[in-house]
Amino acid sequence: MMAEERYYKHDGFERITHWAHTVNTVFMVLSGMQIHYPGFSVFGAMQNARFLHLVSAYLFVAIGVYHTYIFFALGKHRIAMPGLFDFSEVGPILKYYLHISREKPPYEKYNVLQKYGYFLLFAVSVLQTLLGFALYPYFLPGVFSFVFAVFGDAVQIRIWHTTIMWLFIAFTALHVYLVVTEDRRMVRAMIDGYYYRKVTEGKAQG
Repeated sequence: MMAEERYYKHDGFERITHWAHTVNTVFMVLSGMQIHYPGFSVFGAMQNARFLHLVSAYLFVAIGVYHTYIFFALGKHRIAMPGLFDFSEVGPILKYYLHISREKPPYEKYNVLQKYGYFLLFAVSVLQTLLGFALYPYFLPGVFSFVFAVFGDAVQIRIWHTTIMWLFIAFTALHVYLVVTEDRRMVRAMIDGYYYRKVTEGKAQG
């Protein structure tokens, strides 16, 4: 027989950076949408939107750098980084998410799709940062000229920057959907840090 055990899944660092990123990204996306779609006025004057977007971008980078440092310094990469040979685990977890199978594959802290998803999110975040600062001529002029060499002129870079913004929104929507439809206790886990896992009956604690 299997029972549930309450355990500490997300430490304080993970919870704080998660919610800091969340709030900051909301402001960054809304201000970015106002800049790209002037009729979508959330912060009043355009200069307000541009100021908030720039401040949010700096915070996005600062939180990201700090998060990356802690990720490696505390050894979190050992359980969160995807492996080259993890593809064999994709099928079972994908069947579970698509409701083809009711059996949830066992995994440690993150399943293989989460590992690949978060790694891809990090890579795309780096790209989005480069595109954004390339569009800001007053920040280290000339340093981001290679971005123009790869993606074209400012119009093309804006298209890429906006497209990735919509990818961020789509990823967030999928993330929220999976959390609330699978187990809403995951939301509380990102507040107090505790979640539940299946263990053999008699070994459960908490």
